[in-house]
Parts: sequence; C-alpha cells; structure tokens
Amino acid sequence: MARELIGRVRQALGDRYNVITAVGRGGNATLYGAFDRDGRRVAIKVLHPELAVSVAADRFLREIRYASTLDHPHIAPLLDSGETDYLLWFVMPFVAGETLRQVIRRERMLPIDRAVRVATEVLDALGHAHERGLAHRDIKPDNIVLSAEGSGAILVDFGIARAIAHSGEDRVTRSGFVVGTEEYMSPEQAGGSPDIDGRTDIYSLGVVLFEALAGRPPFAAASAAAVLDMQQHAPPPDLRKLRRDVPRALSDTIMKALSKAPEARWQTAADMRHALLPYALVT
Repeated sequence: MARELIGRVRQALGDRYNVITAVGRGGNATLYGAFDRDGRRVAIKVLHPELAVSVAADRFLREIRYASTLDHPHIAPLLDSGETDYLLWFVMPFVAGETLRQVIRRERMLPIDRAVRVATEVLDALGHAHERGLAHRDIKPDNIVLSAEGSGAILVDFGIARAIAHSGEDRVTRSGFVVGTEEYMSPEQAGGSPDIDGRTDIYSLGVVLFEALAGRPPFAAASAAAVLDMQQHAPPPDLRKLRRDVPRALSDTIMKALSKAPEARWQTAADMRHALLPYALVT
C-alpha cells in the first residue's frame, strides 16, 4: 500500500516536486521528503486517502490556506497545498533536526531549563496564532521539531487539525478518525465540544511539558477511550512525586495549564510563557 501510494504521489506532483521518499506515517497524513523546482528541500504531507474521502476538499484547502497567513520564526510556514488526482496535500519547508518525541524517547527526562525553553518558544508561536484566531489543536512532541540550525523549537502542522475538523464535520468521526491525539487532548476536545479556542493548546502544551520533565504523560491507558475519560475527569498526578527536582512554582504553573475547565487555565500563551521564563535556559 505504501509503495503504491508513493507512486500516486510522484505521478500527481511530479511536475512541481521531485518526491524522493516516504519519511513516516502519522495519524492523519503520510510525510514525504522532496525537492521543489529550485532544488530546495521540502516536506510534503498527503492526507491518508481513507481520510481525504471524509472531508470536503475545497473547504479543507480554504481552511489550511488561512493558516498560511501565520508568519513566526517558531512556526513552519505553509508553502503550498492542493488537491491532485484525489490526493489532498500540503507542503512545508524541511526542518533539519529531531522532533521532541525523538528526544524524549532517547533521554526520557529533559533537563528542566531545556524543557522549559522549548515550551516558551512554542508558547511564543501559539501567542502569535491565537491573536489571529487560530488554535493548533494537535500540540504534541511529534509536532515540535528542535532545529539543528539553531532556530529553536519549530511548530509544524499548524492549521491541519482545524482544517480536518472544519471540513469533515461528523463524517470524520464516523470514518474512525480523531482530530488530535488522545494523550494530549484537552478535556473539551476529549468530550467532543465544538467550542474550541487557544486554551486547548495551553492544556496540550502543559501535557507536553509534563512529559518532557517526568518521562511520561499525565494520563496513559491501554485504550484510547480510557485516556479520553481520564482527560475529562481524572486529576493529573503530582509532577514533583515523579521528579523531585522540579520547583514547586514550576509544577504549579504546569498544573494550572492542566486545569479541566478552560477558564481555570492560563488564559493566554503570553501569560503562561511569562510564568515559565524564570526556569528557561538563558542564552
């Protein structure tokens, strides 16, 4: 199936991009490494065909192009998008470096200042997007790339979850796809609320920072349904019991981000970033 799909992708985009290889498969799309006509390295994501048939292509592309208006050093920009031969695709610059997921798998627990610095850079990006009415909706270690070129944390896939949610409506749920990742979903996302704003990203980033410090997310279970229930109803564990060198004030900042009610969380990314800065690596 993977070999057949890369053939379709090469045929569909061959006049615009030289698709080299499939890099990986995520929850909603397959990632390909490619070069554009000017020889620049790019990353192309193609929605899984079984998901693409459950969204309205024109609306998906309209929503995703709205995200292309974001211009921030910690956000990977959207360079191109389209529908070709029934494939929905979008293009971002290739960001050299490891994902935060890869780093956590290798190191398990990050140094406090390093983990917090990553969070403050992501919050800087989120503040820019939230001021423009855009929430990411899928903040997780896999979508944070730690640039090998000194650019810090780069947030990828901005606007994708929103575009799928807005263009798929009930059809996405019925087809078995979930917009987001259960370990990082806010309670309102887990409960299927249509009223989602930037505070959902603040919750998800709280989960990411908790995991980067503790070596595990707050909630984990054998089934996705159990995790979603925990997101909505279970209190998060005490971070300082999992890692004693985390300062109490830092733990309290993260716990506030993990509040079940959106109104009890940090209300803006800037507020949370300000609270975290004393614990970030100073350069």
